[in-house]
Amino acid sequence: MIQQIIPVLPALNIKQTILFYESVLGFTATDQGGYAVMKKGDIELHFFLCTDKYLCQNTSCYIKVTDVQCLFAELAALDIIYPENRLLDLPGGKKGFAIKDNNGILLRFAEETFNKKL
Repeated sequence: MIQQIIPVLPALNIKQTILFYESVLGFTATDQGGYAVMKKGDIELHFFLCTDKYLCQNTSCYIKVTDVQCLFAELAALDIIYPENRLLDLPGGKKGFAIKDNNGILLRFAEETFNKKL
């Protein structure tokens, strides 16, 4: 049975990627040379060294969160919200925002804002 899914994302520079995820998002990283493992609680992201800037800039990751307003306020203070500094109402009863990491990867953060009953 499937137990966990871990995104494996491209990184133009492993050391700079580790620095970004540790200092901006609070992950703990393990540098394995051309590969890095980022962990924060039960969340895990992997990065492989990649020289294709186009690939990085056309990659994204969707991250479900709780208390999106608190996370938004924290990251908005760093002036890294993309494309504009707003918390958005999203389709499906979600609220969210996005940032770009040091590689140009779009990280989309969203929280369900209501419980849908069937």
